[in-house]
Amino acid sequence: MPSVVCYLLMATLMGSLLGELGVIPLAAHLFIFYFGMMSMVTPPVALAAYASASIAKAKIMQTGLAAFRFSLVGFTLPFMFVYRPALLLMDGAKWKAWDVANRSGQLAEATELLKEAQAAYAPWDQLILAVSTAIVGVVALAAGIAGFCRKEANWLQRAMFLASAGMLLYPDMLLNIGGGGLFVVAVMVNSKAGSPGGSTSPDQVGSEPRSDATGETL
Repeated sequence: MPSVVCYLLMATLMGSLLGELGVIPLAAHLFIFYFGMMSMVTPPVALAAYASASIAKAKIMQTGLAAFRFSLVGFTLPFMFVYRPALLLMDGAKWKAWDVANRSGQLAEATELLKEAQAAYAPWDQLILAVSTAIVGVVALAAGIAGFCRKEANWLQRAMFLASAGMLLYPDMLLNIGGGGLFVVAVMVNSKAGSPGGSTSPDQVGSEPRSDATGETL
């Protein structure tokens, strides 16, 4: 369905629910809008994938599943909006104080806190932490799903990438540090590991000695 209609339908059904869960209003509406648009590549709806399948003359369901697999990393971004408001340049502490005052029925205080929260920006330390963990976490998740970083990754390396992605995307400082360290270890292991099939590179093939018809090495 069109973007506006999809957003209005999702906001009507899910907006109040996310608000009751304590999600910041702007983050909640971006969450709704983003996931509404991701329905274009998630079967059984997947209208964009089905249109691509008809153009490519490919099987519809296989194309939809492939589109879902390729866009799987993108599903983490809305959750980052919710758990890390600094990505939206919002001060999560001020919005949390407004939510507490609003739930407790202190309307006058809630109104003042809402004005402060709307005018405040995220502190630099929270912004840098949110952006860095989001970037590294998405790269780790993509490497774990695709099975490739600097080289083709085996199942152990893919598990390390996925574990580091989960630790980086969760809003906890100790887990973020551990996830960053695990990501570095996974990249180093992947870089030093040989090809899984033990195949010979083109350079090695070209460097092998050749012999002429008499058997002498050239």
